[in-house]
Amino acid sequence: MSLTNDYFLLYHGITFQKNLEIEEIETKLNDDTFTIFALIISANRKNYEKFINLTSFKTLCQQLNIKTPSNANEFYHIQENVIELILSNRTKSNLEILSQSFEYLRNENIIDNDSYTKLNSLFDHKELESLKDDESAGLSKIDDDFKTSFKDLKHNIENILVELKAEITNHEVLSELNSVNEYINNQKFSIGITGVMNAGKSTMLNALMGKEILGSAVVPETANLTIVKHNTTDNAKVYYWNTKEWEKIEESAKSLESMKDFVLETNKVFGENLKNYIRPTSRFDEVDINVLSSYTSAEHSGKKCNLVKYVELGSNLKFLSDGIEIVDTPGLDDPVIQREEITKEYISKCDMMIHLMNVSQSATLKDVEFIIDAVLYQNISKLLVVITRADTVSKKNLEEVIEYTKSSIQKQLKAQNKDSQLDHILKTIKFIPISGRMALLHRTGREKEALEAGFTLEDTGILEIENYLMESLFGTNSQKGDLVIQSAKTQLNRLIEKQIVFNNYELTLLNKSKDELEQELNEFNRKKDSNKRILFSMSEDINYYKNDAKSYIDSLETFLQSELMELQNVIKQRVVNDTRYSLEKTKRKPENARVKVIVETAIKDGIIDVIRDYRYKFIKKSQTIGEQCEQKYHDLGFAIGHKNDNFDARGFFQDDFKSGFLTSNNEIMISQIINAVNGAKEGKLNELDRNIEEIVKAQFKGIEEDIKIKAKKVSSLLIENFFDTLNAPLRGFEQRLKNEEESLQNRIATFEENDKNKAELSINLHKNIKKLENIMLNIKGLH
Repeated sequence: MSLTNDYFLLYHGITFQKNLEIEEIETKLNDDTFTIFALIISANRKNYEKFINLTSFKTLCQQLNIKTPSNANEFYHIQENVIELILSNRTKSNLEILSQSFEYLRNENIIDNDSYTKLNSLFDHKELESLKDDESAGLSKIDDDFKTSFKDLKHNIENILVELKAEITNHEVLSELNSVNEYINNQKFSIGITGVMNAGKSTMLNALMGKEILGSAVVPETANLTIVKHNTTDNAKVYYWNTKEWEKIEESAKSLESMKDFVLETNKVFGENLKNYIRPTSRFDEVDINVLSSYTSAEHSGKKCNLVKYVELGSNLKFLSDGIEIVDTPGLDDPVIQREEITKEYISKCDMMIHLMNVSQSATLKDVEFIIDAVLYQNISKLLVVITRADTVSKKNLEEVIEYTKSSIQKQLKAQNKDSQLDHILKTIKFIPISGRMALLHRTGREKEALEAGFTLEDTGILEIENYLMESLFGTNSQKGDLVIQSAKTQLNRLIEKQIVFNNYELTLLNKSKDELEQELNEFNRKKDSNKRILFSMSEDINYYKNDAKSYIDSLETFLQSELMELQNVIKQRVVNDTRYSLEKTKRKPENARVKVIVETAIKDGIIDVIRDYRYKFIKKSQTIGEQCEQKYHDLGFAIGHKNDNFDARGFFQDDFKSGFLTSNNEIMISQIINAVNGAKEGKLNELDRNIEEIVKAQFKGIEEDIKIKAKKVSSLLIENFFDTLNAPLRGFEQRLKNEEESLQNRIATFEENDKNKAELSINLHKNIKKLENIMLNIKGLH
């Protein structure tokens, strides 16, 4: 999917996946066709239903030789196909027709001014041409015949860093080189482990790590989220719920029986002592790893596990030494719904996920719902499904389990009206069966027992899992690894260019007489005040833009609130309309499972739509600021990026706002809505309407607060990084002036000595520049 498509979907709020089977539009392209295209792509999530019900729209679909869409997904598929046709047939004439059509639609009040502005900007011929270049560059990168793994590339960059340190003479550049070294060596790769209770998570993890660090030996019946990190010595930190989180748990207990039992049990065990653990700011204890079970075991009489939010475990294991962190989650069927929220919070930030299913209890509804949620809503791009206890069934049965899982996913997607996304999900998933117990025997010095049972280490499946993990995290197709390497290469090239500029200036000074040097220093001092004024003025401008951006973030909070209020109304209307339809058609209320799907899908899709719109506005504002700064920089004679680049804010925010916004558990809302629907009567649907409105409004308070906090946190962090980048040329200019002044003063002070060795110094500088240029070529060759 091109960047333009992504920008378009961002405006429309469409949850769209690659690899979908899209009906081809086979029609002759002419002026009329592009006019129809303009109408189709002007529809969005808020008004598409008006289109598909019009007879005139059906006629237009017939002109394109396509089936009239019957739901949102089909409509979005057609829009996707239309965009592809526009991109592959973009001429000035065609784009002018689109622009004229958008103007007509605005004049006829079919689209508003905001939509008109967005659509025109999305299909501006100048932007499309620049995107075409970007896509060509991307294709050439993909077509490379040879790619090196992340570990090899990292090793090569470390060697280059050593080589550069011997060539760099500028102290500022040398300091920044050390920062690159820290950056590349402090990268973390997170693996999230999920599954229902008794799925075999601890056994498999112990086998991977080669030590019984989790599970019955140390942490039996783990009831909490556990983060396992590399550490030179074994250690453990236990973090407790804070006051606000515990209040939310107590509130949940008013509606859910399982939560009620949990809170009653906790209050009974701890009584007044509860306040010593539950504090306004989360308390944590460092504990001996050998007594950790008393904090994490659900079976321990002390019940401290009820108060523990998560555990951090440090261990000096080889498997963790490459920066791997493991997020071991409590079972999906945990009665404490807040633990599920924490699990989703961490999983959304993981680089990949492993989901375990017991072969004898595989593909439960909870499993399938979690898999779909992870891929469609939690931004998980790689998912490994491990079928545990493979030694208890035949190979044929294992294949049947995998097929059953696939069919269960399809069935659940169909229930959610998202069955068109089956191919995407199945392409994201890798299935591997494993005998965790046998693998653990091999890894803990008891291989004889495993061999007697007929299992070599290869037979257990653990090696296949390890190979998959290593390839996904550190192999040639590692997405995160590629980003890290590209970022390191960019930083190194920038620093080399800085050193080369420094060397060239040194060469220039070396060839000047003492009088010329003193004259240049006088000229430099004469311009110093002017340069200071330029720097101060530009710095003031950037601070103004930064405050403007911060104010805009505050205004976006109002936008979020308005959109989320509209979403509440959408949820209510969908439930009421479905109930009305069911009562009129079948004289029965809709089944509980259907109501649950309607509510959950409306919430998740709706929040994704809202965040996409938020992101669109954020990027457009940043783009405007960036262009204004770029113009001012241009007037001063230097640029934000490379000289021939146009500023593009999307480069700063390409992967942000994509995850972490769908972690709230909606079980209480769903339970209350189901109860309201079950009590509904055909003649009193207005009463149902009011009841659901009150339920959704009350339950949305927490969701709204959570989304606002996260959006502001992400936005504020991005603004800081964004303005750091905008300030970089200014800091570079200021540093260059300091370096030039120091070099001038140094050359004058050491003129007599340098004059004697001028030839040797000149040769060394030329050699240094040549070496640096060769290193740049080596960096360019890393891929």
